[in-house]
Amino acid sequence: AYNHKVTIKKKNPTIADINDPLKNANVYDTPTWRKIQFLADVRNICSHKKDKGPSKEQVEELIDGVNLIIKTIY
Repeated sequence: AYNHKVTIKKKNPTIADINDPLKNANVYDTPTWRKIQFLADVRNICSHKKDKGPSKEQVEELIDGVNLIIKTIY
């Protein structure tokens, strides 16, 4: 958000607290915003205790997706 001069007001923001203002500032489009939301959901499956953990494919998609977002937006 800093690179794009978007202010985040929370001290400890969630992914959505950063994702939404960046979309609203037209840093990226709705499909990219949705992809980030999806990646955040997979991240939550990985990091929070659940009855079922992430699949190998979900972990691969999370890693590949984050790498792509970093390369194209940062």
